[in-house]
Amino acid sequence: MNNKIKKTIFLTITVIAMGFLSVYAKKNSAKEIIMPENFKLSKRLETLFLKTKIVCFGRYALEVPREVQLISGGTTLLSEIKTIQGGIIEKNERIAEEIEKIKKSDPTSEITYNGKGPIENSWQLQYYDGKFSKEDGDLFFKTYVIKGSHIFILDGSRRKDETIADATRNQMVRANNLRLRDENEVPKEPGYCIKNGFMSDNKYDSQEMADAGLYFPSFPDVTFSITANKNAYGDYPPAEYDAKVRGKLSLLARIQEAKDQQGKNYPPRTLLREGKRDVQHWHGEESLIRRTDGVHDFEWTLVGTPRDIAYPAVLEASMYTKVAHNMVGAAEAASLTDEEAIALWDKLLSGLKFRVKVPGAPPGSYYIDPDKPAQ
Repeated sequence: MNNKIKKTIFLTITVIAMGFLSVYAKKNSAKEIIMPENFKLSKRLETLFLKTKIVCFGRYALEVPREVQLISGGTTLLSEIKTIQGGIIEKNERIAEEIEKIKKSDPTSEITYNGKGPIENSWQLQYYDGKFSKEDGDLFFKTYVIKGSHIFILDGSRRKDETIADATRNQMVRANNLRLRDENEVPKEPGYCIKNGFMSDNKYDSQEMADAGLYFPSFPDVTFSITANKNAYGDYPPAEYDAKVRGKLSLLARIQEAKDQQGKNYPPRTLLREGKRDVQHWHGEESLIRRTDGVHDFEWTLVGTPRDIAYPAVLEASMYTKVAHNMVGAAEAASLTDEEAIALWDKLLSGLKFRVKVPGAPPGSYYIDPDKPAQ
């Protein structure tokens, strides 16, 4: 699978929004064909799901056909974690590029440390990105850890209540908790799946973000992606969030608001299914439509609670058909019928769970309970 295909999962949303509004704004007819839940898989989809596997990203896991490839997006556990291929030479090149970037960004920036990292086969930069960050004591870290043929880059910064020594120690703990992971391995202990790696972690007080997409070799025009953000909107006090923010994040409320604002210019579509939709213990909402050019545009969202690991503030899934060359609608035709698209959507959503049980997650919402011995 080439890089262009890999990028499709994460580039389509912007293209979709722009293309949808510009192409169809002149039409104003709409159809509704409310489809039931639990569509049976067609014979070719049944064949696709004869052999399945579990794939993991962040604290989540999905049951997917064995042929499907998971495309990891951005991952954050406390701070961003990146994975690139390479060894010492590539590490040195990346560090040189980072230093040049820091200096170009602000001439008053200062590299305070550029040397061996906290563990074997690691290197670390410590820096202030400008005079004001130095005055405020905002020290930034980048730790480069070589594991096999991969380089893991751990971002970090000193919190206001930390000493530099404490912040450095925290970077060491993160580096020590990091290990390589084969793409087919689904760890059984608490922690965070990242691209080609795993970060063991049984604490849930830090920011967590994860994005992932699926590539279907048998249906290359289909994209399915998930994004999670545990601490989104966490700056709001709980009462203010519930009173002023939560309702505005509702998928159905946002759709209705768009209809009210755009009136007859609201883009036409065939509505296949829309309303409340539970996925495991998450009480979310979905909207499944087929656009006038044949694109299936499916979305499901949870409006959760900031900082609640079992009910993350943002958890969203989307699926599109008729994708080609990173463009939604560019393929000649959708490879799935309406019924097949809905059946695939329902099947994939039913397999979205936590990989390992987390605090507050009810039975059935996770694949692995680390407190129970393996059968």
